Amino acid sequence: MGKTIMRGTPDAKLLRLEAKFNAATDRWADATALTAKLEGKELRVRSSREKAEKREAKKAAAFVRARRRVMKTRARSLEGLAVKVRVRERDYTDAEDLEIEILESLVADIKAMSGTD
Repeated sequence: MGKTIMRGTPDAKLLRLEAKFNAATDRWADATALTAKLEGKELRVRSSREKAEKREAKKAAAFVRARRRVMKTRARSLEGLAVKVRVRERDYTDAEDLEIEILESLVADIKAMSGTD
């Protein structure tokens, strides 16, 4: 507050109100500074999250390509079929179209091994 407010001065009430106003202004300035600091952190976090999401999308696309390459490659033995089964077990997606793709791949491999293809 800085100034001593003397009772009985003609503007004592106005001086008290000024002190309260100054204190409120200081608290508001502190709150504004904190908000600005947090907004800066939020922008950095948002930027980092967006970069992480882009990396995740690239990794997901690579995952899909790798899975497709496995399923399109002909298994020539029981060991090859086991590879496809292990890939399926590690693939945590349960999309019906992927299940069909895997099943068709295994059936085609079995038919090719048995000579019925």
